[in-house]
Amino acid sequence: MSERYPYNARLSRWDVVSGGLVICAVSLDGEPFPFIPGQYNTLGLDDPDGKTILRPMSISSPSTDLSEYEFFIRHVGEGEFTPLLWELKVGDPLFMKGAKGKFVLQDDVNKCLFVASGTGLAPFMSMIETLLATGESREIHLLHGVSHEHDLAWREWLTEIEADQRLPLHYAPTLSRPADNPDWDGLTGRVEAVVAGELDHHGLTAADTTIYLCGNPDMITAVDELAATRGFPPEQIRKELYWPKARPHGPAAGADSPADGPTEETAA
Repeated sequence: MSERYPYNARLSRWDVVSGGLVICAVSLDGEPFPFIPGQYNTLGLDDPDGKTILRPMSISSPSTDLSEYEFFIRHVGEGEFTPLLWELKVGDPLFMKGAKGKFVLQDDVNKCLFVASGTGLAPFMSMIETLLATGESREIHLLHGVSHEHDLAWREWLTEIEADQRLPLHYAPTLSRPADNPDWDGLTGRVEAVVAGELDHHGLTAADTTIYLCGNPDMITAVDELAATRGFPPEQIRKELYWPKARPHGPAAGADSPADGPTEETAA
């Protein structure tokens, strides 16, 4: 355990979504710290050489419950952090620091278009669950893009919220590999490819909507450019990149990628 980053928390929950994809939670040993939905904590684990590997992770749990902090994480085989995390058992210690980030709901009355790729859904879950817990209401349009149907975390819960309208939520998942999901009858294509249709179908414009983007930087660039052509000013396009655009990503890069949370260089 590093003197600079002493272990101060414990893995409290580990729920497998699909192969290599989990929703896990960490509880602090001491006094919990507050956060704003959309922010991230930094988790740390020591590697075999005693070096502490730190990664920022978007919080997916509501800010009204500080008993534990929940995260949505994908295992990256050649990464530095997630292989260490996958070795833990519930109850094992780790380091956690928080909370930081400017990717939060804006203080406006606009409708919200949330666009997430993969584990970029995490901060939006925190926002949605907090709105429900506090009784606040915002019209939300949530687009979530994944490769396979089994990667659609929280799908059943989000579908229920949309159906009972406890919150005015429109949930639209999309699969980028429909050939691998023959029983899927929903939207298909990468999430950035379905944004224009969502804007048109629901009449979302710069006059009444703020766009929030989280995940793959290529997705963020594509939607950012589309939104600009629709007249959205920069302040109505909020962005959280899950790795710097100039950096290679994925297992081949030898670093933990989108699942490992927002980069400190995030534009927000």
